[in-house]
Amino acid sequence: MKALLERVRSRFQALVGVHERPEQLAAAWALGIALGLSPLIGLHAVIALLLAFAFRLNKVDVLLGTLVVNPWTITVYFPAAVLVGKGITGVHVPHFLIPHPEEVLHAAMWRERVPWLRSVLITWGVGATVLSLLGGAVTYFALKWFIILHRRRHAERHGGGAEEPRSRGE
Repeated sequence: MKALLERVRSRFQALVGVHERPEQLAAAWALGIALGLSPLIGLHAVIALLLAFAFRLNKVDVLLGTLVVNPWTITVYFPAAVLVGKGITGVHVPHFLIPHPEEVLHAAMWRERVPWLRSVLITWGVGATVLSLLGGAVTYFALKWFIILHRRRHAERHGGGAEEPRSRGE
């Protein structure tokens, strides 16, 4: 049983790129998080896979990074991105009243709210783009530093030099 668990653990670590170079691992997560924070909702996974293949990054790590914005976090992230976008663009976002459920399906209701929608989409798009670039950069440098530190401490604790990371081709 112990051998089976060790084999599963080893395969999982290989799948998520635990043994890759710190730069490679940090880049995969940073790309995923940057894409997850981007305003390209609905395209995150497709773009993530294409870029992961293009840059030869771990596909699982990149895809996991895109999950930073999800139904639980978007309630905080969306208003924060709009606030950042408002600060950068200076576009005023008028107050929005939540429509009655029966009004949502009528085109007239949406036509009346075009100015509101336009200002929200502009501010959110700008804010999300800035947060995306910032989030990706911070993730890369912080994660790279953390991985190097963790591996150094692990090597010291277990007596021996730092293990050289293996490439996927070996």
